Amino acid sequence: MVNKLRSKNFLVGLLFTFLVIGINYIKVDNVQKVFQRIEGILYDARLLLTLPEQQRQFDEHVIIIDIDEKSMREQGRYPWSRSKISDLVAKLMDAGVVVVAFDIFFAEAEHNPVDVILQKNKQLNSDARTELQSYADSVNFDEEFAKTLSNAEVVLGFLFDNSAQTSGQLPKNKVQWSSDTPVSSQIAVFDNVLANIPVLQSSATGAGFINSVPESDGFIRKASLVLNYQGKLYPSLALEAARVYTLADTITTSSKVSKNISWLQGLRIGEKFIPTNEKGQIYIPYRGKKHSFDYISATDVLNNRVAKHLLDGAVAFVGTSAVGLADLRTTSVGVQYPGVEVHANVFEGLIHPEIIPVELDTTLAIMFALLLFTGIILSLLMVKQGPGAILVYCVTAFILHLGINWYCWSILKVSLPLFQIILLIIVLTIYYGGVGFVAEKLKRRSIKSMFDQYVPPAYIDKLIQSTNGVAVLPERKDMSVLFADIRSFTTLSEQFTPEELSEFLNEYLTGATQVIFDNKGTIDKYVGDMIMALWNAPLDDPDHAQNAVVSALKLIALTDELTEVFKERNWPAIRVGIGISSGNMVVGDMGSTYRKAYTVLGDAVNLGARIESLTKYYGVDILVSSPTYQQIKHKITCRKIDRIRVKGKHTAVDIYQPLAFKADINQTMDNDLILHHQAFEAYLAGDWQQAQQLFKQLQQSQHFSTKIYTIYNERIANLKGMQDIGNWDGIFNHDSK
Repeated sequence: MVNKLRSKNFLVGLLFTFLVIGINYIKVDNVQKVFQRIEGILYDARLLLTLPEQQRQFDEHVIIIDIDEKSMREQGRYPWSRSKISDLVAKLMDAGVVVVAFDIFFAEAEHNPVDVILQKNKQLNSDARTELQSYADSVNFDEEFAKTLSNAEVVLGFLFDNSAQTSGQLPKNKVQWSSDTPVSSQIAVFDNVLANIPVLQSSATGAGFINSVPESDGFIRKASLVLNYQGKLYPSLALEAARVYTLADTITTSSKVSKNISWLQGLRIGEKFIPTNEKGQIYIPYRGKKHSFDYISATDVLNNRVAKHLLDGAVAFVGTSAVGLADLRTTSVGVQYPGVEVHANVFEGLIHPEIIPVELDTTLAIMFALLLFTGIILSLLMVKQGPGAILVYCVTAFILHLGINWYCWSILKVSLPLFQIILLIIVLTIYYGGVGFVAEKLKRRSIKSMFDQYVPPAYIDKLIQSTNGVAVLPERKDMSVLFADIRSFTTLSEQFTPEELSEFLNEYLTGATQVIFDNKGTIDKYVGDMIMALWNAPLDDPDHAQNAVVSALKLIALTDELTEVFKERNWPAIRVGIGISSGNMVVGDMGSTYRKAYTVLGDAVNLGARIESLTKYYGVDILVSSPTYQQIKHKITCRKIDRIRVKGKHTAVDIYQPLAFKADINQTMDNDLILHHQAFEAYLAGDWQQAQQLFKQLQQSQHFSTKIYTIYNERIANLKGMQDIGNWDGIFNHDSK
């Protein structure tokens, strides 16, 4: 234990712990926004997971009177005349609605129709104007609405907006803020307000602000219950509706004063106490996703199409869910959530404070203790442990903290942050897991880098992962082998100094090796300027023949590039001959007890070496055996070169020259290929005249090496002098290796 406490890794774990704790004190806005966004996502997930299958039910019946698309189709586009709004309130009250709360404010007086007529018709004589004026009071819809308000329990909305010019009249202040409370507080302060016109506000029972409080990511998770305007606190629409509903005369505040700053603790409405944070905010106790409350279309109320029992005794919030009226919010329980329903959720929480998730003023202290305890314990447990044990500790810590958080949320109704705890567990797991992993990786890398110079990297990887950990046993597999040899290397080497020869070979072999590695090949060995490579071992490669041929084509391209580079150094051009053979081979760790090598053996291997040596004879860069051709012919175009029998073998084999992928063959080249195959078929059939004519024609080809056609014309000249060609089989015997 003492050794662990003194270890460097334990101290680094503590450092990470304090860094995570310090997130709360980082004042960089962009950093805080990222952390708040992640915390918000976790909060939303927790809220959605804990929503009850059956929606909560209380004695209070809260409904939404919705100025929806249907209402606007039947009653006309909003805003409506105050006369229609007055009629709506009257019908709601007649149906037994207890309180009506408007998520709407009326900041401008409605034009009197008589005044509009007189203004537009100035040519009217005095008698007509007097007659019209006598009707003005009867169509004063603001007064009509005011009379309806005076006989009902109605709460109007208003909006604090510092970007607007103050207008309208605020209600009498109902929030008691202690006289000894300092002016300085954490509650948001506003200097401008869009309130209701005096005639309406003075007739209404009360009014509350309808401002929403989106967080930095735009989601509405909290609601402000009070805001500061000119040194006084004003209630939200939901809070004022709750005051009116509970028949409370005032709303009182509870605060703690520290260093001349007022820290709000909560609000009291009658006998109910609602805990808030220092900003006067609460988490919104969402009942569910949108339309969790009963929605009634405003037009149905106006047209008496609503059953009375749906309205009797209800608290009605009047607002809109219409997209065009732009009162849709992004919330924890869904996007395009009607703003009026947010107020309904808050109201229900204020009437039943036990459902509101509490944000403790000691949250920072609690999180500090939890993070420090978790960091110390995990650092002690994880230091010098293997990946398995670290993973167990990580999962255990996750489950434990998720359980604590879930218990606080579901049972205690306390909301604790979760992101920092998760971040700390992840950081410590990554660090302690990474320390062990890196140490093991460095050890493996050290061993691998030591042996990579001598054996293929893929072989080392397989050797490390091998169950016996010592060797890869020989096995018989279908494989491809490539031999690449620099032509006339002896003559070339005489033109270099020893240093230049070494540089020349290193540059060529490095590039060639990279090409082979890039195409899944394994270097078997270098013998001077010769490269031997193999495919489909030690790692399986079902496309081994194609990858070998692609490597060969790229090796030719590489030599062309190197030739240009070498010219700048006054070095000779470089050409290579490449032979590829596919077939059954024995591959594995072979050799003596003193030295072993991972290599391949078999007739197919020998054939690859033989046909590589024939590339110079035929004047081509690459030759492949018939088994290789059969595996690549559908994707790579080849030219048949000859049917041969090499020294020491009785079986003949066809050899081919790969040219390019089929997609890269143009029409003229394809025409030459057709002509070539016709000539070769005539040659095999013993039709010397046709074959010779076609071969001579092909000697003018601009697409292929034409040395082969000179060879065939010479053969045909010799064959024509033969008396007996009855046993002609088209096979050419190569007697030298």
